[in-house]
Amino acid sequence: MKNLSYKFANILVKNDIIENDDFEIYRYGFEVLLYFLLNIFIAFFIGIIFDKFIHTIIFLSCYCTLRQFTGGYHAKNYIECALSFAIIYLITIFTANHIDIYNHKFLLILFMTISTLIIYKLAPLEHRNKPLTQNEKRIYKARSITIVSVISAIFLVSITFNIFVNYFVYSLLAVIWISILLVLGKFLNQK
Repeated sequence: MKNLSYKFANILVKNDIIENDDFEIYRYGFEVLLYFLLNIFIAFFIGIIFDKFIHTIIFLSCYCTLRQFTGGYHAKNYIECALSFAIIYLITIFTANHIDIYNHKFLLILFMTISTLIIYKLAPLEHRNKPLTQNEKRIYKARSITIVSVISAIFLVSITFNIFVNYFVYSLLAVIWISILLVLGKFLNQK
């Protein structure tokens, strides 16, 4: 991935699209993008194997959209990140397949409420390599709250009226994972 990111950035410099001074910024951007796409590919690969394509789209839509504004725990390297994400998604599928949604509606609503409150309280949690300005913190917090509120509302409508609950339980699990990563990130930051 690093080699590809160097090649992409070099192409931009050689074609006078970017200045040589901006090379490292673009190289890093390409590297992050390539690893992000790898994680997306891994999730879709797992989703296809388990016949959960639509579920995967819902999970990724909620997880990725929310994660970019909440922060939280980050792996030490890209391999650990990809492996962690694959494990998170495998646990998500296993959990969704074994939840008795209709007999545990109130428990699921409780989990959504607790996870949402954690996000309200802790987000955004900045990474040591990417500190946020006060203005960015305010914007990220507002976006986190808006996104998790929309996801929660959709999930609550789904579970209340039994509309596509087997799909939207993946939105609940995405929110739960985000809250877990926030708590873990907060704990590790304090250490």
